[in-house]
This record gives sequence, structure tokens and C-alpha cells, in this order.
Amino acid sequence: MASLLLLTSLLFLSLLIVHLVNQREERFRQIRLRQRRVRWRIDALEEVLVGIEETLRNRAIARCINREILHLLEQMLELEEGDKTHLETRIAHVRERADEMLHDQEPSHAGRLRESDAEMARARECLDQAAQVLRRQDNEGRLEGGTLSDYLLDLSWTRLMIDVVTYIAEGHKALQRGDITTSQAYYKRAQGLLIGSDHPYPQRMAMIRELGEVIQGKRKALSQELMPETDYNP
Repeated sequence: MASLLLLTSLLFLSLLIVHLVNQREERFRQIRLRQRRVRWRIDALEEVLVGIEETLRNRAIARCINREILHLLEQMLELEEGDKTHLETRIAHVRERADEMLHDQEPSHAGRLRESDAEMARARECLDQAAQVLRRQDNEGRLEGGTLSDYLLDLSWTRLMIDVVTYIAEGHKALQRGDITTSQAYYKRAQGLLIGSDHPYPQRMAMIRELGEVIQGKRKALSQELMPETDYNP
């Protein structure tokens, strides 16, 4: 009887140990899964940040994206139960980048001109992803530096300008080749996008007017205030 009781106790203890080990492994598995998801979001946001820096001269939105990356890294740091050195190093880098963005208000290489449909699509996707981040930050009370409506207006204008500026540049390229018909088609396509938009920025009407003058041969290019991307200006 005593042997049976001992055997039963050992069996129960073994089952308990197995259960506790399984619980521990499941907990670690869930943590690794959460870390993997957060890491994926961070990597995706790093790509969005590059796209925003390549497109927007005002770095306010880029700083919001950088803050989101920092927010996610801090989440990963809380989840990490092992060596945290690599995460602490990365967090320090993101904070240094935030200071640099605050000091340098305008990236020198930013512009809306793209050289292919694929580049245009990638730029638009970055802007759309940035808008999602801003909406999430606003919902959670973490949005800084401006209002959501102002940020979204800036993003929607830039999204429109990626197409408009690129089509105007393509018109300039065609004109330099002596292909007037193609150049006119690109100019009219760009003007049509502006006419079809209801964006409230006053630059839209000014661009429509100046593009009309380009189409009529009264001017060669838009004023630099409206289109600083002068790479292909005739």
C-alpha cells in the first residue's frame, strides 16, 4: 500500500513537473512570437521612415515615425528576459536619430520626383503607412508636434505631388527629346490630376495655372517655389 502511494505521488509529481515545464515553454513561445511580430513592425517602419525622409522636406512626420520605432523597441526591451544589450544599443541609436532630426529640420535629399512607376508606388505606400501610424498615435494620445488633420493634409498633398511632379518631369524629358506631343500629354495628365483633386492647399490652383501656361508655351517650367525638383527643367 505504501509502495502504491509512493508510486502515485511520484507520478503526480512527474505530471506536475511536465505541466510546469510546458507552461514555461508556452510562455517563452508566446514571448518570442510577440517579439517576432514587434520586430517585423519595427523593420517595416524603418523602411517607411526611409521613404518619408526621401520624400518630405519637413521632418515632423519622420520624427513621429521615429518615435513609433522607439515605442516598439521599448516594448521589446520589456519582453526580453535575456541579454538586453543589443536592444539598448538600438534604442540609443534611435534616440540619437531623433536628436539629429530635431537639429536638422530638412533632409537635403528629399523630393517628390520618381523615376519609375515602381518607385511611385513605393513612395505612395510609405505615405499610406505613415498615415496609419499617425492615426494610431492620435488614438492612443501619443501624437506629438502637430494635429492629425494637418499631418494627413500634408501626406495627401505629397501623395498627389508624387504623381504630378513625376508626370511634369516626364513631360520635360519628352520635350528635350523633341517629342512635343508626348510632353503635352504628360503636362495635361499632371494638370488633370490637380483639377480632379479637392485638396485645399492654395498651391494646387497655382500649379494648375502655371501648367496651363506651360501647355500654351508661355513658360518652360513651373516656378521653383511650386516645384523645387528642377532636375529635368528645360
